[in-house]
Amino acid sequence: MASSEFTCSGCLQTLSTSLFLRCNICTESYDLLCAGLSKQQFLKTKTEQRLKWKCETCKSKQPRGDNSDTPVRCRDDKVMTKRGASAPSPSDKQPQVTSGDGDIYSLTAELRMCREEMENTRNQMRTLNDSLSGLISRMTVCENKVTQIEARIEKLEQRENDCDSGRSDTLLETVVSLKAELNDRDQDLLLNDIEITCIPEQRGERLQHMIMNLGQKLGVQLEQNDVVSVSRVGRVPYHDDSKGDVVRPRPIVVRLVRRAMREEFLQAARVRRGLTTEGMDLMNPPCRFYINERLTRTNRILFRRARDIGSRLNWRYVWTRDGKIFVRQRSGQEVPRYRLRTEADLVRVFGQDAVGDPSKL
Repeated sequence: MASSEFTCSGCLQTLSTSLFLRCNICTESYDLLCAGLSKQQFLKTKTEQRLKWKCETCKSKQPRGDNSDTPVRCRDDKVMTKRGASAPSPSDKQPQVTSGDGDIYSLTAELRMCREEMENTRNQMRTLNDSLSGLISRMTVCENKVTQIEARIEKLEQRENDCDSGRSDTLLETVVSLKAELNDRDQDLLLNDIEITCIPEQRGERLQHMIMNLGQKLGVQLEQNDVVSVSRVGRVPYHDDSKGDVVRPRPIVVRLVRRAMREEFLQAARVRRGLTTEGMDLMNPPCRFYINERLTRTNRILFRRARDIGSRLNWRYVWTRDGKIFVRQRSGQEVPRYRLRTEADLVRVFGQDAVGDPSKL
């Protein structure tokens, strides 16, 4: 008969293993816990000892020895002098024996229940640990993915910033280049113009007649048909006599029909440097005047800055030709000349230290 078909007579649990004992008297089966043996003790006992084993109930029913000579006990028909021949007596059903067996059974059942509860708790803890381990693993994977995403976002932002910076630099260069081109086109429209400065203003002045006299003074054969227009440009000056302010007169702009006439006019002005307004029918005292090419506002500011920087650095030549600005440090064919179109050209030619910060000017 397999062990699984037996039931422990102590705790009434099915015996699932071969580790149990059978009483030699009542033939009842008991597991090791109800038998009061450990596993090691059970394995150490021999087979003959296991076959002679008696349960506690059967042990309690047997007399402890030959009590036929006990003086306090009377001989009667129910007690025999031979050992083990006692008849059933009321002492076999004493309450203390039954009560002790019940206590052992209840304690055994409680211990078994505690063991099962502890086993269930252990299983639950094992399951919880497995769940926590899985959760930690998933959290680690999520953290790694978040780290990778942050790294990719940082790279994308850096690339976008680099692209924005590159696009900004490109756009700035494009804007500067377009401004320079527009300035060159505007300057081309002024190639027939000359600008005369430092001639005093007068009320009711006849500028056309003044230009004719100026041409005669320079030795240039100038006809009225050669002049397209002549006028003063700039803001009308306000002169306060009480404060003694010295107001610089506005320049006179003359537009000629032919560019060759303009070149002749400028060449004559270069040859006859130092001429004054004497003999030009002006009420003011004679003063020196200057004739130059007419420049756009951008080129005029750039030319003025180039002259100031060149004067500080002892550059001998700063001039204009056909509306273009040139500089040269000294004379000589081996000395190069530079053309200036933008503020960047000032830095390129003179250096950042000499030019300074244009925004602070």
